[in-house]
Amino acid sequence: MPASPALLPSSSRPWYQNAAGVVLLHLLLLAALTSALYAFGIIRYLPAEDTLMRWDVLWYDQIRQGGYQYSADNLSNSAFFPLFPYFWRVTGLGLLGMGLLNASIFLVAAAWLAHRLQVPFRLQLLWLSTPSFLFMIVPYTEALFFAFAALVVVGVQRRQLLWWILGLLGCGLSRSASTMFTPALLFMVLLWATQPGQLRRALVWGATGLLTLALTVGVVAFIQWKQVGEPFAFALAQKHWGHFLQWPRLYFNDPSGTNVLWLDATALWWGVAAIGTCCWLAWRWLQHVRRRQLFPAIPPEVVFSLGYCVCVCLFMLSHQGGSMWNFGRYVLATPFFLVVLNYVAAQPAWPRRYYALLLAGTLLLWQVFGIYTQGFDSFTTPQAVWYFGLVTAYLAVYVAWRQLRWQREATMLLYVFNLVVMLHLLDGWLQFYVVQ
Repeated sequence: MPASPALLPSSSRPWYQNAAGVVLLHLLLLAALTSALYAFGIIRYLPAEDTLMRWDVLWYDQIRQGGYQYSADNLSNSAFFPLFPYFWRVTGLGLLGMGLLNASIFLVAAAWLAHRLQVPFRLQLLWLSTPSFLFMIVPYTEALFFAFAALVVVGVQRRQLLWWILGLLGCGLSRSASTMFTPALLFMVLLWATQPGQLRRALVWGATGLLTLALTVGVVAFIQWKQVGEPFAFALAQKHWGHFLQWPRLYFNDPSGTNVLWLDATALWWGVAAIGTCCWLAWRWLQHVRRRQLFPAIPPEVVFSLGYCVCVCLFMLSHQGGSMWNFGRYVLATPFFLVVLNYVAAQPAWPRRYYALLLAGTLLLWQVFGIYTQGFDSFTTPQAVWYFGLVTAYLAVYVAWRQLRWQREATMLLYVFNLVVMLHLLDGWLQFYVVQ
């Protein structure tokens, strides 16, 4: 006699293991930790109307209220893109209301992206705690960029051309995406077209993508031309923000200090790893062309995400003169980091010698900060080596996440650590400390 349906084990997962449930669980844990740290005076500031007018919010608020201004001799708001400040103007919200709306946009987009990518429960929870996500709860453009970038990723994954176009359009109007996206798009199309039967589709997606990015450049140039009389105001304003073509100066530094340096160094590591991976993929592509060898079938959204990380890395190294400022924000606080992280986590375990080589390369990379020869900031050389040793251990958990013997414990330890750091950095940001 068959068992009663009521006695059969349920095949559905607990509510907190679904993508939306993970976000809700994350919110509950974040609220509890915030309450505890605030009650004990460990953090002293929370987002409010009188604490959110900080850093780039000042520039976005200028555009929202009075439009663009341009100066050939000083800093000006022409260095920012129009979508977020105009969206803010349309909403009619104040500082706190806009911060809450940004947080809501981010959380919805994050849950949707994690669902589409089928990110494991623990990895999604760990990713949501990324300290750079503090910029999702302040009146910055990050949340809009994240939402449209998620549309780009899922559009490619689901082969939805309209999502792809809308995502690129939103990204290009909220940040200088055309600079980072164009090389990544071309690389994705090159590898995609090599797959059997995918040539026509790859060319269609590449052409529509390039036209969309060109349209965003034209729209921004037109808006600034109409308001300040200079269509290239954005590009010209960048030199006053320290963004111009220059050789990197050793040793690398970060004006935000040790509170943020480890995040920017982590982003640099992902960028360098992406460069190595893309070089390997390019070599395999050449082998395929010359010898008709089987080419590795890597999903186009993963290739595009790798290309984005490469472009951010090369731009930072070639335009900031060795400064790591904002590196973590532009790499870690994006959907592209999750795409790469999720793909890496899904791969089979590597032989131990590969991890040994990766460890050696990582320890060698940190020399760009001069840790073995001069230390940095107020740290002596031994202190600097210990600092970056901790950064290396932090990275190891992410890279070898699926192979960890104590995966649950390591995930929760890093999750709590990330949240504490996020709240600490937000507290500093609200006090006008440098945590960009």
